[in-house]
Amino acid sequence: MKFFITGSDTDVGKSFVTASLLRAFLEQGAKAVALKPVQTGYAENSRIPKAKSRIPNENSRIPNENSRIPSQSLEPDFKEYIKAGQNADFKATCYTFAYPASPHFSAELEGKKIKARGILDFIEQNLAQITLIEGAGGILVPLNEKESFLDIAKELNAPVILVCKNCLGAINHALLNLEILRQNSIKLAALILNFHDENDAICLSNQQFLQKKFPCPIITLKNYKNNENYSNSAKDFRAFISKFLDEK
Repeated sequence: MKFFITGSDTDVGKSFVTASLLRAFLEQGAKAVALKPVQTGYAENSRIPKAKSRIPNENSRIPNENSRIPSQSLEPDFKEYIKAGQNADFKATCYTFAYPASPHFSAELEGKKIKARGILDFIEQNLAQITLIEGAGGILVPLNEKESFLDIAKELNAPVILVCKNCLGAINHALLNLEILRQNSIKLAALILNFHDENDAICLSNQQFLQKKFPCPIITLKNYKNNENYSNSAKDFRAFISKFLDEK
């Protein structure tokens, strides 16, 4: 069984959700893996490789080989999977780029190009009983001039888990993504409302409104203080994952 995890925006908690799901499946004895096919903002050293390709506007303020990537971006998302229990030697990604930006731009800075076929082949080679595939940013984030993560999701034919930050604006973001998935006949497995606060009127209003619009389970996640190995947040997914384990 495959799941594609995407977000309504950047920094909404896709990696948190992916790692939590991974932990939940592993705790139930499933053979599960998490993949992050494209990782930007990560390099073995913190310097940006010299760009080999021509940037369209040569006068633009762009990073160069003497620039340093932001320190908060040095810890890659896929390392969260290790904290959740994934083997540290498992290769969870096939494309990595130093500059933390949209994949197509980060690749261009290094004179490289991402191909959807390469991502799909990587996923196919690493399939398990449960395979969690985390995208970068949102469903329409470009991989190159012609392909985006939407192409990956369509080709995988896997149900999507959509992660939204539960705050002002979440309704619009969630409904826009729902419409894109519907137009492309992509099944939605769950909507995750992350950073949920039961004492916040907007959070509660978002949840109530979206429950009437979404044809899938809606799971709310709070901020956990003691969740180093994702064992606490994994509990929120036990009911959700049970039906998929029953199918095995």
